[in-house]
Amino acid sequence: MATCEKALSLSVFDIFGVSRSYKQQKTPKKHMDEFFDSWPRKPNFGKTSPRIEYAYGVEDSFTRSKDYIYINYRKIYTHDVVGYFIFLNTVVGVKVEKITTRRLWMLENKFMLRLHDFIHSHLIGSNGTHIQSLINLEEICDGCEKCSNIAQKCLEYGPLRFSTLQTMTYSKNYKKLHVTDKLFEDIAEYCISKSKNKEECFKELDKTILSTLSCDKLAIWISESRVLPDEETDPKYDHRHMPREVIDIILRKWNVKSIKLIILHYTNEPECRIEWLQYDYFTRVRLNDSYWETKQSDLKFNHVEVSLSYSLDCVRGLGNLPPEADPPAGYENLIPNIRRLFPTDQISMELPHWYFIACNNIEKKMSTILQVVTMKKPQKLSLDIKFFVKSGIVKKLNEETNREELLGIASGYVLQEKRLHCFKKSSPFNRGHGPEVFLDNKWVGRRFQVEDTSNQFNFNLDVYIKKKELEEGFDEELLQEYPYSFVGHFFA
Repeated sequence: MATCEKALSLSVFDIFGVSRSYKQQKTPKKHMDEFFDSWPRKPNFGKTSPRIEYAYGVEDSFTRSKDYIYINYRKIYTHDVVGYFIFLNTVVGVKVEKITTRRLWMLENKFMLRLHDFIHSHLIGSNGTHIQSLINLEEICDGCEKCSNIAQKCLEYGPLRFSTLQTMTYSKNYKKLHVTDKLFEDIAEYCISKSKNKEECFKELDKTILSTLSCDKLAIWISESRVLPDEETDPKYDHRHMPREVIDIILRKWNVKSIKLIILHYTNEPECRIEWLQYDYFTRVRLNDSYWETKQSDLKFNHVEVSLSYSLDCVRGLGNLPPEADPPAGYENLIPNIRRLFPTDQISMELPHWYFIACNNIEKKMSTILQVVTMKKPQKLSLDIKFFVKSGIVKKLNEETNREELLGIASGYVLQEKRLHCFKKSSPFNRGHGPEVFLDNKWVGRRFQVEDTSNQFNFNLDVYIKKKELEEGFDEELLQEYPYSFVGHFFA
């Protein structure tokens, strides 16, 4: 069987703890044959994206005992993992260009550390010749020498730990750097520790953030459930304040052109640093505070992208107005705060279909989203939201007649001619789900637009429904009975 050389993009997601000791073994022939069969028989110099991952619950915050993971969506026992890594290098001859991990800190500690070293030794290699992107591996090692050395070779790297940032004294332009709200705190507290007053603190900040680094896009990971150290008995889960001046100097000195905000419900850094809060050196900001408290920045960015795929509170807050949404609230301030911290004329976000927002009544949800995004009367803004829904959201049961009725389009929106489609997984990687969660589904979408010409505000809401649900969930008689229904436009 011929070998092939590939440029490889590898994702290592959510591998949970092992329940038995690791033993380096050869991969069973049956599994090896299945894996090998997934690769082309002829040499292929294109890129491919095998993944190593495990399903998890977005609210999980503790180590789990499992003795398997998924590689290319196949269940692989943990004692076979290194065999696959060796197979990729020696038999298939791949070039690993991109490695992305998530929640490896939930692994049993012994295997977690070994996996970190296996990734370096078997996938990256001692020289890291081909690696271009390494994402989230530092959550295991908290910024070791191996990772910081690879950071210098990558075009995309992070999220940075402070120890890695301190090694980045070289001159380099990154396509994308990842940072966290915790890093902002660490920088603030380091500068305070090196100074006696506010003036000295800001001089230290200027020396800490170097202009020799630059990045085209800055990805900021923000936790929505961090707690204060003294709140362990009855914690209040919420966004936490960030030091504004630290954020601003990074944006300026790194010459950032665009922003990606990644809102996560839970991370491996659940506890805040509070020493910097004892001083009046830094301005406190957070995305769900009242926007009028946030000073307008004089910077300008090409685009701000907001990822809510692993959010619980923010995605819920955007789809439910108070008092419908439980605390923490304030997410109606999200968009105006983004524009004050990261001024831009273009914002895009994606509302996933698996948490809270897309359960029932499409008219009400569309109306609520419109209320939330226009509450602060945005001006000179183009806003694009992708909204993935279940087919049941477009129906309601008439309790008097006990018959299904189809809902219409919320007022204020205008249907656009553009038809949309994409491929997307059916659900997040939740515990209890089998390999079916990894299957891509075809989604069909329609665009609904709101245009406020006087304020130069344009809002596109792209609503997607699974093609399979459209084909199986609606009979022709019901569609004919409600010719102007929301879902009817997907068939017209």
